[in-house]
Amino acid sequence: MPIVIGMFFLLPLLLGLVLEYLCCRLPRRRIWRALPPVLGVVLTVLVGVGRWNLWESETVSPVTQLLIFPGVPGTALLLGCWLGWRLWRRIWRPRVLDGP
Repeated sequence: MPIVIGMFFLLPLLLGLVLEYLCCRLPRRRIWRALPPVLGVVLTVLVGVGRWNLWESETVSPVTQLLIFPGVPGTALLLGCWLGWRLWRRIWRPRVLDGP
């Protein structure tokens, strides 16, 4: 069970965090900051559409299968992107110090 949680949730979470932090930190243009979340949404939708089109089972609902596989990793990837952006803002945001 921990391997499944790590593979389907923690790995996309860390991947999103690292990609978003690097896209916020290294390039100076704002358009790069939107790249990881947009790619995450596009990849999740493409995997969901592909799984929907290949669906042939009569016993299991396709909605549950679409929520489990592309839904959980996609949500973790977007959460990782948000956490990476927050980490970048916390580290590199200008701080205002009040003088004595």
